[in-house]
Amino acid sequence: MLFYRLLRRALADLVISQSRFAIVNILRITYKISNTLIPLVTLLAVGLVVYDFGFHPFYTHEANLYRILTLVLFSFKVIFLIRFISEWVEVKKLKAHVYNFSLVVLVYYLHYVGKKITHIDTHINSDLLVQKLILYSGILFLVLTEASGLLKYLYRRRQNTAFIFIVSFAIIILGGALLLMVPKATLEGITPVDAFFTSASAVCVTGLTVLNTSTQFTSVGKVIILFLIQIGGLGIMTFTGLFAYLSAGSVSFHNQVALKSMVSSKRISNVMSIVGRILFVTLFFEAIGAFLIFVCIDENLFPQKEQQVFFSIFHAVSGFCNAGFSTLPDGLNESIIKFNYPIHLIIATLIILGGMGFPIVFNIFSFFRTKTINILNRLLKNPMLESQTRIIQVNSKIALATTFILLIVGFFTYYIFEQDASLLEHPTQFGKLVTSLFGSVTPRTAGFNTVNLSSLTLPTIMIYLLLMWIGASPSSTGGGIKTTTAAVAILNLRTIILGKNKTNVYRTQISEQSINKAFAVILLSLLIIGIAVLIISVNDGKHGLLKIAFEAFSAFSTVGLTLGITPDLSNTSKIVLILTMFIGRVGALTVLMAFVAEAKQQAYQYPVEEVMN
Repeated sequence: MLFYRLLRRALADLVISQSRFAIVNILRITYKISNTLIPLVTLLAVGLVVYDFGFHPFYTHEANLYRILTLVLFSFKVIFLIRFISEWVEVKKLKAHVYNFSLVVLVYYLHYVGKKITHIDTHINSDLLVQKLILYSGILFLVLTEASGLLKYLYRRRQNTAFIFIVSFAIIILGGALLLMVPKATLEGITPVDAFFTSASAVCVTGLTVLNTSTQFTSVGKVIILFLIQIGGLGIMTFTGLFAYLSAGSVSFHNQVALKSMVSSKRISNVMSIVGRILFVTLFFEAIGAFLIFVCIDENLFPQKEQQVFFSIFHAVSGFCNAGFSTLPDGLNESIIKFNYPIHLIIATLIILGGMGFPIVFNIFSFFRTKTINILNRLLKNPMLESQTRIIQVNSKIALATTFILLIVGFFTYYIFEQDASLLEHPTQFGKLVTSLFGSVTPRTAGFNTVNLSSLTLPTIMIYLLLMWIGASPSSTGGGIKTTTAAVAILNLRTIILGKNKTNVYRTQISEQSINKAFAVILLSLLIIGIAVLIISVNDGKHGLLKIAFEAFSAFSTVGLTLGITPDLSNTSKIVLILTMFIGRVGALTVLMAFVAEAKQQAYQYPVEEVMN
């Protein structure tokens, strides 16, 4: 009898364990299927949005399209709910499940909005506009969320991080070009080459334009350009990396290694923290800048309040991302804003903050935080003071010192050389000083113009070439060879002249690897710019060497300033500039490392011999 009971219990436990095993397997298979279906349904939803967004006026009401979109959103509801239920078999943190549950709630709400739009009164245009903005923003958020799935897949395959970085920018440029080619993005249409040029200029935060952003792009086109600037300024990897972390609750070691090199973090453990801070700092400064521009701009210049808001947001994002795009026909040189010096100072400040580099901004924040805490401790007579050793890192000191020197040199040279040229338009001394300051800031990869560049004197243009070539600081939204690269090269030159064998600065020795990399970047930049100038000269030599060289320097350093020849260039020259902008944005060394296998460590060393120079 006892044996029978034990046997029956054993069989019951076996059936339960087999049932559990089957249920777990079913849930895992369901999870994989739902993960596969969601990107496909997302792609369909995006296609419908692009079709409505690009082929119909925004106020129109396409009932049949919204019926189809509502069905797609209903399938979203089912699949997202199934994935949320089945994902509990995966080992994830609680915050990941909370985040995924919020996605389910969002999808249910979007389906409700879709049904509401389907039955909305077409005469209530304002209500229709708000609902469509909510619906499209939600779908865009889902797209970015699901893009993290591709990112995690690439990380699992342990692809070259430089290759992933380059491909991410190339995909965004391609997508942006296709969006700009939809009928409602431009007033008179756009050629494929011009679409790719505009998209590359926006994603690479350059600002060179072959079509006037103000007069030849519609509101839809301007929104697309704004979106491309924001994505390009931060990098698609930053967005998708954050969403990958939120959806999984953690990031694998290989994920963190990839993101580590892209956000210039020295440690792997704090990579996602840095990504989150980058997004926060960017949105914070852009929001403050947009508010200040909104306050300083004359509201009578805009027929509607929405246009004033969009103007403020567009220029704040373009300024912080060092893009140089403007919604005015002649940029900041337009008469309605040419003498609005407070706005010039606001945009100049955004340019400096964006070009400073996120690690430096965080380093400065840590410095002031430590100083504030120490002051409070002294006031409270608390002996536990934080250590003040190496608060400002050497990299930050070099970048800040170089930036300050370049701003001062640019300011005084502009003020001296332009007294009888572009500064004649500004009657007040304050206006001359602000214009000179802005003229010093903008060639450092910003691309805004408050004067007619064709009126600049030759010495100023030569100074501009130098400032454009050096550019902004590392890990910033700007381009160029970077301030630290130029500083390391000059410091090493000083070391050679003085006959020393070590390059020291701020009681720190600069590594041999940093020196080698600096000179490699300088050599590659001059080589790429030289090739660009050569090819453009063959196709458009009629514009003259100076204007062509200015264009090539501007493209490589992602500045966006031009002496007026960009729209008149041939398609071949435009393609050359597209490639130059792309290489300048992602980095020449990054391009080479993406396609060259990493060399193995050598276990031997050849005899050392001096080579004559």
